Formats: sequence, structure tokens, C-alpha cells
Amino acid sequence: MKLLKILSLCAAGLFLTTSCDLEEETFTFVAGEDVAAEGSYDQLVAGAYHTLHWPFTWGNYHNVVNFDCDYQTGPSWAFGDEGAGNFYDKNSTKNFYQYYCTTIHRANYHYYLVQKITGVTEKEKNNALGELRFLKAWSQFQLVQFFGPIPLYTYSIAEGNSTELPRSSVKEVYEHIIETLKEAEALLLPRTDEAFKKGHVCRATAKALLAKVYATIGSASMKSGQVTVKGGPGSKVNPDGTTSRLMPVAITHSKNVVAGYEEFDSQEYYRLAKEKAGEVINSGEVSLASSQKELWSPAYKNGPELLFCLQTMVGQGDDYYNYVSKDYYGWPDPAYNGEWTSGYYVQRDHWLQTFDDWDDERITWGVKHRVPYNWNKTYEKMEWYFYPERDSVKVRQGLPPYEGCPYKYETTDVVRNGAHEYGAKLEKFTAITADNNGNRTDWNWPYLRYADLILIYCEAENELNGPTTDAFAKMEMLNKRNNSTLVSKRHEKNPFTKESFRSFVLEERAKEFAAEGIRRYDLLRWGIYLQVMNAIGTVDENEIVKRREEKHLLLPFPPDVVNTNPYIDRNNPGW
Repeated sequence: MKLLKILSLCAAGLFLTTSCDLEEETFTFVAGEDVAAEGSYDQLVAGAYHTLHWPFTWGNYHNVVNFDCDYQTGPSWAFGDEGAGNFYDKNSTKNFYQYYCTTIHRANYHYYLVQKITGVTEKEKNNALGELRFLKAWSQFQLVQFFGPIPLYTYSIAEGNSTELPRSSVKEVYEHIIETLKEAEALLLPRTDEAFKKGHVCRATAKALLAKVYATIGSASMKSGQVTVKGGPGSKVNPDGTTSRLMPVAITHSKNVVAGYEEFDSQEYYRLAKEKAGEVINSGEVSLASSQKELWSPAYKNGPELLFCLQTMVGQGDDYYNYVSKDYYGWPDPAYNGEWTSGYYVQRDHWLQTFDDWDDERITWGVKHRVPYNWNKTYEKMEWYFYPERDSVKVRQGLPPYEGCPYKYETTDVVRNGAHEYGAKLEKFTAITADNNGNRTDWNWPYLRYADLILIYCEAENELNGPTTDAFAKMEMLNKRNNSTLVSKRHEKNPFTKESFRSFVLEERAKEFAAEGIRRYDLLRWGIYLQVMNAIGTVDENEIVKRREEKHLLLPFPPDVVNTNPYIDRNNPGW
């Protein structure tokens, strides 16, 4: 792969580039060396962060991280090729690879430049270096998960690194990621430091990612084990030709060792994951939001649960905000008296049916249960559809979660069977300050949350020692926040085994991080991705192709990478 050697940036820290395989050229007005000479370390850090916006502006980041999993659905036309598993030479896949490569290059190059800066405090300089190290490790972690062995750029082209490198093994990549995160951890400020800047990564972020990296290796390298997932077909055709929805069933899968992770010691990496996650939990540096409603309120943006998020701003150009809220939640179109439009990407009904606790705030508040779909001109009133069907009694009686709706309940409330109508629209996508009017909004994509770290701790403790009171105590931090049944009460009723608690933690992750780009990663690292996807059948209830093959375990490299790098003579298997 030929990486662009970026030599310049403008005063705002915005780099103008077009490709990963361009030759060196200056595109902007101020050279990076000049910025370093001026001591503008903050601009160099901002330039490395900025590339995270590009997959949301010029490529659909969510297509890559969300579509290819068991619990996401919608209209087949909206899911397109990526939703059907056709990733070869698709813009979303190419952009995902390209922009993370660009981030790695910038993080390396700007680290080199910041090191040369004088006239700033050691504290400021070290924190800037730590942020750049974190961004490099984060980007490499994303690429190795999705593409497997990748060219490993440990330092910048500006320092003499070759533009073309062979692929390094998964083990080599992870060793470098771990080394880089340890450096970031030592350099970054804690969130509690008065100099910490809200919206930036902190010491706890580096520790949390390191714990997640360790747990990824721990699960992927585990030689054997059983994992139970609620899934299976979403619908069936009846003898009379009609179609009926099906509830998910518990299916136990035997895990596979993930290719490239064979040499790792699973137990040792789970020990490291627990240790590092425990450091963050015990530090007091971060905390959970008090409720899902608080977590996803605009006022909570960059709150102490949100360890690493995409930063957005309204009205500052397309680079700085996105269509995520419109695509996942939808908006009331005033041209049609408030009928709901867009919001095409929803959680399958199978996802909602994994909740056996109807008081869990992730579905009582977290799911939009009642949506206006048609303005009845004759009666001058809105006709509504509701979701899920199991709440029909609540609809008729005006019971929660419908209590407080500003519209009078009418007998026009119906169950709608459209692809984006019988599924969960998530209230988390309302965490915006801009008007919900179908345009770009300032939705901060949550790359890493404290809740993720807590569940990593529970997973690691279980794999090391079985379902312990320690694991239960950590899980109950989330139970209490979400108003869900305490795990200790579940254990009293039906005692957990190591296998059943493993499956429970994975299910909790699916509930907690719905549509946050984590589900596919979880299925892959546990070595059950193919088993879970193919248990659905060829298609789900909305005709989204879910059948997958061995080739889907890795995404294909962009063709230009294979065609231009003499060290890469073939794409990933099957592509």
C-alpha cells in the first residue's frame, strides 16, 4: 500500500487529501514543520482526530460496523450490497480502510512533529503525544479486526519509513497496539486533571481500550467453548401462503479459534483484561450515567461514561456533522403534518425479544414504541403505528411506555409490518442539539463507553474464575442504571455456570450497545459469527441476506491496495 505523506495543513488543522496511494504533494497553505515550529501542538492533534469524520461524510461508517450482524435490519434497498455481505470494491469498505490508514499516518507523523516542539509545558506536550499514540492504536485495532494481517506502520514516512510494506501477522499487529497503548496510558492526563479537555481521550480511555484489546485476544484465542445466542429464523411461510413472525430461540454454538490468534494464551490475556479494567473501575476517573435517558441526553455529551466519541458541531461545514440521527431514528416531516420519515435502520424484533424484563429502561425509554405514520385528512387526525405487538394492551389502556404521549390514543393504532416499522427505533439517536428536521445533526458516535469496560471485566472474571460475586457486583452497576433485574437475583432463581454466564454477558452487550458498531465485532472475536448468521437462514424477515461464508470473516482490501503494493499479491481469502 502506498500511503500519502502529508506534509501540510491549514491553520484550522484540516488536511485536504484524496487517496491513500497518492504521491507526496502539498495541498494546503501551512506546512506541518511550520506548525511544529510555532508550537501549535493542539493543531497537530486536531488534524489527527479530524480524519475520524471522513467515513461519516464521504463514506458510510455505519454500513461497515452495523449492517453485517444478526440483530440489524431494515428495507433491503437501504441495506444495499453491504447489508447483503457484498463488500468487495464498495465505497464504504474502501473508505473505512483508507481513512483509518490516514489516521495512522497522521498520528505517526504528528507524533514526530510534536516531539520537536519546544516552549510548551512537559504536561501539555506529553498529553498531546499520548492522544496521538491512542489514535494510532485505535485505528490499527479497527483494521486488524476487520482485515486481519495489515501493513504495520510503526513510524512515519517522514522519518524514512517505506511507503510500501508487507502485511504483518495478527500477533505482530497486536503486540504493537499493546506497546502503543501502554505508552499512551503513561502520557495521557487523567480525566480528573484540571487541564483535561472535554471531548478528548484521557488516561482511562487508553486503559479501557487496552482491556478491550486483551479481552479480544482472550476470546479469539480460546481453544473451545460453548456460547448460546437467541436467534434463528425471523419468519416462516404458512401453508396458506401468509407469513408469520417467529420468536428467537436459544441456540448453543461451539466456538472456533479465530485465525491469527492461535499462538496467544487465552487465560493470560483475560487476566490482563481483568487487571486493566479493574484499574479503571477502581480509579474513580469515570462513571456511569444515572439512566439511559441521561446517557443519551444532549446535555450529557462527552459525559464521564463516554470515553471516546466522534466530536461533531452543527453549522461548521459537512465535515463536522452527519446524518446518523436521521438514518437510524427518522424525523417528523412537517410537509405531511408530522408523518414519520427515514429511520430505516432498526433493531430486529429478535433483539427486542431477548429482553425478558419489561421494565428495563433500554426498551421502556430506549425504544420508540409509537410512531405517526399517516395524516387522515377526512378526520384531521394522525394515525399511528406501534411496536412491539406484545405491547398492544398497553396501547389500548394508555399504560407505560406510552404514558405522557401528547396525542390522544385512538383506535387507529395499528401494527405495521414494513421493514423499518416492525423493529426498534432507538431513542439514543435523539442525542442531538440540532433540530431533527432531516438534515445533518451533531450526533456523537460513541466509539468506547465505560459500560463496555464493565462488561469486559465481567467477561474476564467469568473466564478466569467462573460466575463469581465479584462479576455479579460489577454487572449490577449496569442493572441498577438500566432498571433491569439484578444478576444476583437471576442467579438465585437459576444458578449460572461459566457457559451460561458467558452467554449472558454477550447478550447484555447486544442489549447495551445496539447499533453502536459492536455486535459484529463480538460475534467475530468469539468465533461464532458464521454460526449465528447462518442460523437465521438465507434471509431475515425483511429479505436482508444473512447467509455468510468463510470469506466474510475478513473484509476485502480495496483493489487499489492489492494492485499497487508489490508485497500484497492477493486479497483476503475468498475475495
